[in-house]
Amino acid sequence: MRKKTEEKKEEIIKAAKEVFKEFGFEKASMSKISSKLGGSKATLYNYFSSKEELFFEVISIANAQESDFVHQIIDTKNETLDIHTQLYKFGKRFLNFVYSQKMVEIRRLTISQSEITNLGRITYKNRVLKSREILSKYLEKAIKFNKIKKTDTNIAAIHFFGLLESELMYPFLFQVDTNFSKKHMDEMAVRAIDIFILAYGV
Repeated sequence: MRKKTEEKKEEIIKAAKEVFKEFGFEKASMSKISSKLGGSKATLYNYFSSKEELFFEVISIANAQESDFVHQIIDTKNETLDIHTQLYKFGKRFLNFVYSQKMVEIRRLTISQSEITNLGRITYKNRVLKSREILSKYLEKAIKFNKIKKTDTNIAAIHFFGLLESELMYPFLFQVDTNFSKKHMDEMAVRAIDIFILAYGV
């Protein structure tokens, strides 16, 4: 039964991906996805409560490899804890991922839809908070190894991400210029992490 359930979920995601690609997020609908799937909307809603939830799932799967690559450097199962090197690598990977062309487009769509749909809340809960939680756990381990000061690691994680995007956020929000080179973003990550280490390092 579980295998059939997973297979059906995969079918739904595949159909949704095709509909989103053809119509875009705004013009896509659960009706169009169920028609593409060849089933009822009731079946669709058994797996996903909304178009926004399904869209997030499609995007997450499409970007899973890049997201895993970003976060694996601060995997707490890693026995080594070279905090400087790991945070530098994480920061560089994070900026190059979230400010890639496709992610910039997805983030702008998410922001524009936040007032009229649940897409923003879904993304915040399942992407932003989970990423913050991973970093917070890493920082907890860093405290145990006396690599950073004892602190509220959730707040420290918020500060970390804030520093990382500090040179990019306003240009991104006002669509002034986000066409930064990898070298430029790497340099911004280094500056941000230097400040973080000055504030939280032992």
